Amino acid sequence: MKGLTCSLAGDVYSISAAGYMLELDTAKAAARVILDGTAAATLDLRSAVCSLGGENKEIIDREPDIPVFAGCSDSETGLVFTFEGRSSLWFKTYRLVCTPLRFNYYVTVKGKGRVDSVNYFSGDPVGDKPGSGYEFAEGFNPCVSWYNTEDYYFRSSVSCHRWSVLTVPPMFCYSFRCEGLGQRLTLGLAAERGEHNFQSFDYRAFIKGWHTGFCLATDQHGHTSVNGEWTAPHIIGFGAEDEFDSMRKYCDYYFASGIADPSVDLTAPTPRFWHGPMLCGWIEQIMQGAKAGKSPPELARQDFYEGLVEKAHGFGLEPRVLIIDDKWQSEYATDHPDPAKWDDLRGFIDRRHAENCAVLLWFKLWDPEGWPEELCIVSDKGERRIDPSQPAFIAELDRILHRLLSDEPGCMNCDGFKLDFAFWNPIGRGFRTYSGRYGVELMYDMMKHIYDKAKEIKPYALINCSPCHPYFASICDQARLHDYNYNNRSNLEDLKMRAKLFAIANPGTLIDTDNAGFNTRRDSMRWLLNQPLTGVPDLYSLTPSESMPDMTDDDFYAIARVWREYSAKIDALYGGGKSFK
Repeated sequence: MKGLTCSLAGDVYSISAAGYMLELDTAKAAARVILDGTAAATLDLRSAVCSLGGENKEIIDREPDIPVFAGCSDSETGLVFTFEGRSSLWFKTYRLVCTPLRFNYYVTVKGKGRVDSVNYFSGDPVGDKPGSGYEFAEGFNPCVSWYNTEDYYFRSSVSCHRWSVLTVPPMFCYSFRCEGLGQRLTLGLAAERGEHNFQSFDYRAFIKGWHTGFCLATDQHGHTSVNGEWTAPHIIGFGAEDEFDSMRKYCDYYFASGIADPSVDLTAPTPRFWHGPMLCGWIEQIMQGAKAGKSPPELARQDFYEGLVEKAHGFGLEPRVLIIDDKWQSEYATDHPDPAKWDDLRGFIDRRHAENCAVLLWFKLWDPEGWPEELCIVSDKGERRIDPSQPAFIAELDRILHRLLSDEPGCMNCDGFKLDFAFWNPIGRGFRTYSGRYGVELMYDMMKHIYDKAKEIKPYALINCSPCHPYFASICDQARLHDYNYNNRSNLEDLKMRAKLFAIANPGTLIDTDNAGFNTRRDSMRWLLNQPLTGVPDLYSLTPSESMPDMTDDDFYAIARVWREYSAKIDALYGGGKSFK
């Protein structure tokens, strides 16, 4: 194949490409990935595809025998090396497809069963030397938790499992660094449309005496059923300059292969209000609630938000978007404005429009409050959740979206949604959804339905959400950086890092800079005064927190000046910005 060189010496093929080199030992079914002249990893091509047995217990897939090399062929897709094997659960075919830019690794199983996990490059997981060999010292995972227990970087001898409330879902890709080498090894998980039936992509370290190895694992949790033949989501591998180059090339593969659609049409103008600045009431609800002895959701009411707008104007802050946050609705699943809090939500929104300000409604995903129990699903932890694939829920969701977005009489005429709590998706082996979809795929189906229906009702509606994966890029108008933990003191640096990752996964999508930590005055103001350098300015509170009582009115006047300069620049691009649309 053009762009590749390949030679054979005994049982070993040597493949050289622009992005990597491989030495494939067909007798051992092992591929050494060569970067800067060094084997960064020696991949055992065996992968355990474990199944789900009775009482939802995992059945380990053993494969003590080395797969047999079945030949090499040159095709339009690349140079294809095929191996065939037999494990305790399946007949297997392994394919290593080498192209000029990357190698793709595929696992196909034949048989019958429910897939619980796919453990890539695991070898025999309960053998004497499980996993694949590695030379890399450190891994990078583009996902951290809000709770400060994880970092982006981890030692190769330590397993890595990520659960994020901030990037939902994250890019399922690892970038590995070898000491003394310039290039990094990248191994990413890619699935075809409709096949993202997993929640996480874990790095697992095996340590047995002097032996160390690793594998990469997904968690289908029995939601993938095989009766015949099934090809698992595949692995792509290549060399990269740094961790960000790894993530960029991972996303480029999704777009170039057609699995994902580009995020936006860069030739089409976006509505003016999408660019903000934005005012959100959530942290203000927290601050005022603490003073009044009330919970934050209790303050998501009309008089509070009227007061918030008036207070903002008093500082010279002129938001182009106002976000009404948790909990303006009576019940999360049905989304009717709470009559005890809102005398006239439509009137409130129309008055904001007259002030050249759009209104987004906070929209909680997955929560079943107000929904029939028999139509819910229950996670393994006993958490009741919406099944967004249920026809009855889809019909109700369509009614909700029309009622909130339409300008017809009796409707609210809002301008879009801030989608939140995506991380609440149900996890476990003990339930089934109506569609059979699970994990990332179930989340995608729900969010895509919301996005498509919202655009049908109001084409300029803004969908603000937090997926940091290319599969979701076309259904995210504005990527929200999400909350900042008030215990931290690196607000600017941490959120700029998130913004960098969001921009890679959602190229061309606007960035909602989201809230400051409201932890200390210095740390919060460093972010609030510099938000326009990263994306759309967004302010969550006009009240100093308990931890930063030294914040003064002059600080909010300074933020207002930043907003005015930012708005003047955006308005100039829109011919004066006389309409929020």
